[in-house]
Amino acid sequence: MEGKIKTIDNFLDNNTFLNIKNLLFSVHFPYYYQSAVANNEDIADFYFNHTFYLNNQQQSLAFADIVLPIIGKYGFKKLLRAKCNLYTKKEKQIPNAFHLDFEMPHTVLLYSVNTNNGYTMFKSGEKIYSKQNQLIIFDGLLEHCSVAQTDEKIRVNININIE
Repeated sequence: MEGKIKTIDNFLDNNTFLNIKNLLFSVHFPYYYQSAVANNEDIADFYFNHTFYLNNQQQSLAFADIVLPIIGKYGFKKLLRAKCNLYTKKEKQIPNAFHLDFEMPHTVLLYSVNTNNGYTMFKSGEKIYSKQNQLIIFDGLLEHCSVAQTDEKIRVNININIE
């Protein structure tokens, strides 16, 4: 996967996609406040997340309904982490800090749940905007950052790290 970025539109069938979206957009789905994006306190930004899988353990009862349909369509050796990110609407778009999810070789599967003008930006300058039911696959050693949206109340994506 070295250095490559790939996008797949309409990654999940419509029923599976709508099930995931309805769960994540429900008023009953728990998100947890994070005071910094990419562990960078220098940028005054925040977001909410929900961890499905971490430290070799399932962390959420929603794992099977939300993560399994995505990873079930993509081959991998080991699941490192799976989480959902929720960004709130901002007045202007400010990139967060460039980062790596892990310092070791891995692949990132970034699944967009809704369409908005938020995006993932790579150090190369390439931007991939959030488009519902789209999967972005990229080399985890590519530094990247998130940029929140200004056009929708929330931006929701699922970040999965695999080997």
